[in-house]
Amino acid sequence: MVGDRFFRHIYSACWDPEVRLQEMDRDGVDTQVISATPILFAYDRPVEHALDCAQLFNDSALELCSHGKGRLKSLCQVPLQDTDAACKELTRCMRAGHLGVQIGNHVGERNLDDPGIVTFLHHCADEGAAVLVHPWDMLAPQRMPNYMMPWTVGMPAETQLGIVAMIMSGAFDKLPGNLRICFAHGGGSFAFLLGRLENAWQHHPVAHGVCELPPSQYVKRFYVDSAVFDERALQFLVGAMGAERVMLGSDYPFPLGEHGIGSLIRSSPLTSKVKELLLGGNAAEFLGRPTLAAPTSAENTASEPTAPIVTQAEQLTYSSYLKVPELLQLQSPQSSPTHHDEMMFIIVHQTYELWFKELLHDLDAVVANLRGAGASPNAHDEVYEAARLLRRCTEITRVLVEQFTILETMLPTHFLAFRGKLEPASGFQSEQFRELEFLCGLKDEKMLRYHRPTPEAHAALARRLREPSLHDVFFGALAAMGKLQLDNTAPEPERFQARARAVLLLYKDERRNRDWIDVCERLTEFDELVVSWRLRHIQLVERVIGARLGTGGSAGSSYLKLTLDKKFFPELWEARTLLTE
Repeated sequence: MVGDRFFRHIYSACWDPEVRLQEMDRDGVDTQVISATPILFAYDRPVEHALDCAQLFNDSALELCSHGKGRLKSLCQVPLQDTDAACKELTRCMRAGHLGVQIGNHVGERNLDDPGIVTFLHHCADEGAAVLVHPWDMLAPQRMPNYMMPWTVGMPAETQLGIVAMIMSGAFDKLPGNLRICFAHGGGSFAFLLGRLENAWQHHPVAHGVCELPPSQYVKRFYVDSAVFDERALQFLVGAMGAERVMLGSDYPFPLGEHGIGSLIRSSPLTSKVKELLLGGNAAEFLGRPTLAAPTSAENTASEPTAPIVTQAEQLTYSSYLKVPELLQLQSPQSSPTHHDEMMFIIVHQTYELWFKELLHDLDAVVANLRGAGASPNAHDEVYEAARLLRRCTEITRVLVEQFTILETMLPTHFLAFRGKLEPASGFQSEQFRELEFLCGLKDEKMLRYHRPTPEAHAALARRLREPSLHDVFFGALAAMGKLQLDNTAPEPERFQARARAVLLLYKDERRNRDWIDVCERLTEFDELVVSWRLRHIQLVERVIGARLGTGGSAGSSYLKLTLDKKFFPELWEARTLLTE
């Protein structure tokens, strides 16, 4: 919480070293260096408050690491708004056992080239402290209120600003060469925009700043981490910075971090020697702790080129096209020791989510086609395409129903062996399934509260809540064809009957409305299969956990039974009753 405002959902890995060690084992991580979440910097507070916060965190971090069996190390934080206090706290922390310090990329209006901050960085070099720069307090928040843009847009821009400020101001020229400094998140947008910076330096006097060398000559003065989440971006980053300047960064244990720490590097086409540098060797150099590394001989390392091997277009393979190595790294059992059936449980649910993604993709296209049909009532291609895609949606949903038979091969006792590790997660929290409901027309604003811990999902659902649903667009098209006259001031039961009678008109003139009747049949079949999916879900829950509460706090099967009456297109079913008149 920040005051009384929700900030971020966290779990026990943030404070329990045993959980952290288990997850390090899961991901093949030997040593982990922890640091504070930047909201604790408190640079906007009085210095005594920021110092108090820093000391609390710094001492607690060392205490947590003391239970890490030698595998956990820490970076401290300092009250950077006051140079003297920051230097004093850094010295205390280095004496106590921290490996370095994490700082923000600015303090209010002061960038990293501020004389006081440069003085502090000089002190870091003197103390042998590694410096990790993390963006925080992102610029222009009023222009980025939605979609997590402060994280996806503001953070890369802030990091670029910090690096460029240090280069162009001559700060790197003033600082000793033994300063070890790293910029998070792949250095933000710096590597990609280095050519632009270099071009400006070469062709415009103002862009020279006061630095002694062209900007490209300073890449050897700092490190960046590997948290770019894309294989091509990683290869470009290594090519731009050099293999000796990139090290594994994860953002663990937060939701936007790498899931399967190190999997991006391990599955990339970089050479084995480059991977060794990125996975440990460079971090050991940065931290000034050569014992952290697992290097091969210097002769072997020097004999192999450190530039990335870029897969050419003609070398596309089944594995690279489908990202198979990354895909197979995404299963992370929580039980320890890992229970055999948990892998199956994860894969089935991940498969559900992949199919949900495809359903959203196809149903969005159905909406677009029906909207086009409504705009041009005599069109046939759009109606045909909507029916074709709806047929695919029904077959996907049929597969989803059948997947329950795989889960039913798990004994109740086997599920209970790892069920406790799943709390408070729950299938109730599936953002994509909730999106499907909203997209098809079952909208319930109250459901948004369950997704507040994931801002990007909450934003997507809020957008679905505002947008016209498939239900809205279908009946809008019937109104455009003249099949539906709707009085929006009438009570909902009357409007429901009007919509059902509009469907009835289609069926009563089958010869002229075959394409629209095909759409109706596909929608009805999809509706029927979703109800079947809900029923099989209830049966599975009762078979495996009986009447227990769900892991996310729901009423389990009792809650699920309440959903059985939910239909996306009840008017299509009502029309069948009217056909008997």
